[in-house]
Amino acid sequence: MPPRPDPGAPRPVLRTLRASDGPAAHRVCAVHPGALASGEWSAVAGRLPKDTAFHLLDLGNVPEFLAAALDARAPVVPVTALAARCLDELAAAGAVAEPFTLVGWSFGGVVAYEMAARLHAAGEGGAVRDLVLLDSIAPVPAFKRTDELMEPAMLLDWFAMYLAAKRGRPLTLGLSAAERRHLAAPEDGLARVLEAAVAQHVLPAGTELAGLRKLYAAYQGGLSRNNRSTAPYEPAPLDRALTLVKPAGSLLPDSGDLGWSGLSGRPVRQVDVPGDHYTMLRDPEAVGVLSGLLAGSAVA
Repeated sequence: MPPRPDPGAPRPVLRTLRASDGPAAHRVCAVHPGALASGEWSAVAGRLPKDTAFHLLDLGNVPEFLAAALDARAPVVPVTALAARCLDELAAAGAVAEPFTLVGWSFGGVVAYEMAARLHAAGEGGAVRDLVLLDSIAPVPAFKRTDELMEPAMLLDWFAMYLAAKRGRPLTLGLSAAERRHLAAPEDGLARVLEAAVAQHVLPAGTELAGLRKLYAAYQGGLSRNNRSTAPYEPAPLDRALTLVKPAGSLLPDSGDLGWSGLSGRPVRQVDVPGDHYTMLRDPEAVGVLSGLLAGSAVA
């Protein structure tokens, strides 16, 4: 009987989710932000052509990055350091020997952008065939927010979206405009989230508010960590095309290209898909669009 894996052992940052059948004609490298399990990419990876390899860089397996979400006093890992770590992992595995598609989800898109910028600065910009960002918010002044400036109602909406994705069921929060205006802190609305989640069978009856508060604290810790990591990051624009994939339920549905036009010397290509920020890699229609996009086929 094989030995059981040590749950305390370091987990690999780079993993191959899909190996190609024979020599890879194309490679996709994805930067995963770590909020949900890395298995979220499985449907997209499974729809890629047989000659395409899919490599995943899981930021959640970077110990210092994880620690900064669990403890607000822990130092954050700068975006630049995360990008350097990811490039080192890819280079060590020989995954960048040929041009590849680089994709990042959410905060992972910010790291992917810095990876592309570093390759460009080193004269290796051609290594990235396509740069694809999945509902990532650009690290530009107009879109940066400290924790104190994040709107409570918006954070509560994001948490409800996240909770629904974790439970695999839709959840409609249904706060009125007046309730949204008078919400002083997201924690003040957690009782409403619990009420809605139980009524819509997202959480079982009898779920205690204290447990939901713990889950929200962990969720907010990750957001705060990302904000602190992004705050000092001031990237220069890249003279290259990039694609923003924006779901119907984007984190910022009314904010156009989420600021990326300020960091691209060329028009930003925006591709709209069904789903929301946390379910866009599960929705069958979105998966079809994403797999085609990452494989390099045209998108209508």
